[in-house]
Amino acid sequence: MKQHISLIRAKIEEKYYTKLKVSGFNLESDEPVAIGGTNKAPSPIDLMNSALASCTVMYLLSKAEIENINTGAIKIKIVVTKNESRSFRFERTLSFENNLSENEIQKLLLFADKTPVTRALKEGNEILTSIK
Repeated sequence: MKQHISLIRAKIEEKYYTKLKVSGFNLESDEPVAIGGTNKAPSPIDLMNSALASCTVMYLLSKAEIENINTGAIKIKIVVTKNESRSFRFERTLSFENNLSENEIQKLLLFADKTPVTRALKEGNEILTSIK
């Protein structure tokens, strides 16, 4: 089993506004004012969407290079909806700066479904929590 270990330190600064240290990088997270946050940083859902978007872009650009597809800049819009079953639905819309053939578009759609974060969100997952 392949592992990716993230060591994360989190410190609440004000209400839900949180400063994080992830693999030596500083991040921040917060909630909108409407649900009690201070709206000083992206929400946890925004950060999750950012992980999905950045993984998608990196993966698509690497595959496009191999396939000799010139996408130009890639824009991604992600809409997350909670279903009645309380699971999440992610609607990811891609747009490319350059015009692509139908064949190129189909290849990129297949690649998008194979990104590591896509697979992590789509497949059955297990989260185990313990206290040390």
